[in-house]
Amino acid sequence: MIPLPNVFYEFHKERIISRPGQPIVAVPGAEIGPTISRENAVRRLRAGKDVYTQAKEDAYKLANSVLDGKIAPEGPHDPPQPSPTGREDVYYRHYHPGNLHPDEGGPGHVFFGARGEDFQKHE
Repeated sequence: MIPLPNVFYEFHKERIISRPGQPIVAVPGAEIGPTISRENAVRRLRAGKDVYTQAKEDAYKLANSVLDGKIAPEGPHDPPQPSPTGREDVYYRHYHPGNLHPDEGGPGHVFFGARGEDFQKHE
């Protein structure tokens, strides 16, 4: 799938593809889910769930519409361990609406851009 500008998608950090009751099987790189309306994207974020859009400008506007305030993009984080192929540029850039993290009671993430875009290794 090629994400399109001005379109919003569900985003699932772990996309589980196994049937209920079977051993858990996740698909790497399948985080970007089905398209959703802008209104549904706002509802998902307010509920603490994540959203993806291709363009940085769309991500900024969406994050700002959920919680108005200063919003700075975060680069892709360092993974806890490299991927099986040794890559570390596996995460997406994102915004935290209102600069609040979900684990601090804030809304979900607004992910954008390409996987690993602007990744810089932190030593």
